[in-house]
Amino acid sequence: MADQSQVLSAGLIERQRVGQHTEDLVPKRHGVSDALIMLLPPEEDHDLAMARIFSDPVAMGNLEFKMLPNGYTAKDIAARRLDRDERQVKKEQVNYTVIVKKSLVPEHVVSLIDDDEYLPPKRVLIDSGHIDVDEPYLVVGCCGLLNMDAFNRSASVGIILDSRFWRTGISSAALYYSLKFGFDDLKLHRIGIETTEKNAGMRGWTENVLGIHVESIRKESLYLGNGKFVDSWDYAIFDYQWHGRAEARLRSKLRMVG
Repeated sequence: MADQSQVLSAGLIERQRVGQHTEDLVPKRHGVSDALIMLLPPEEDHDLAMARIFSDPVAMGNLEFKMLPNGYTAKDIAARRLDRDERQVKKEQVNYTVIVKKSLVPEHVVSLIDDDEYLPPKRVLIDSGHIDVDEPYLVVGCCGLLNMDAFNRSASVGIILDSRFWRTGISSAALYYSLKFGFDDLKLHRIGIETTEKNAGMRGWTENVLGIHVESIRKESLYLGNGKFVDSWDYAIFDYQWHGRAEARLRSKLRMVG
């Protein structure tokens, strides 16, 4: 009969094997093409739009701990993009730019868009082939999986969205595909969501759409600058919750068929 040390050793070997398998599944460049949005690997021609979003006090109003005192320049965003690219190569993140094709911009938003914000059609290379963006498009934000821990099959998910596109379903769609990739393709067990008490929209979405509740509140863990801190409200969704009911609830919200 195996003693306890042998059982623990076997368990560790199994966790290492599963962790290595998860790492092997993390792509260098991944993308999603959907009826509402596209998720593309971040590229240089996205930097200017992302700098505008990251410098917008409305878009970043619930993410003060990520803001720079004088806003972001395209150079700042380029440095951020390159750092995140490197982290994805190291299997620590999966990064996306969220885009919307011109014909799919919601009618009430069209008048808020300047013509020079649209980028030209392009073919985007990803690990599995390519995605054709066949008409002018807008960069409206970023999302993805962060803090990936293959050994423990965990990660966190996050999104930053142009405030003009709030309450259009784009955020829900982007988070849906990020979570789906994490649970279905990477076989993660746990994906965390970090927000703040102030961010009632994200907390409401997490609780009412995904059907999960706050896991912990980390007091004064996010630094705002000038000696000020804010609490982090931490949520987590598990693979059995996603497959059990949360995915179906989110698909229903997005009116997905099948």
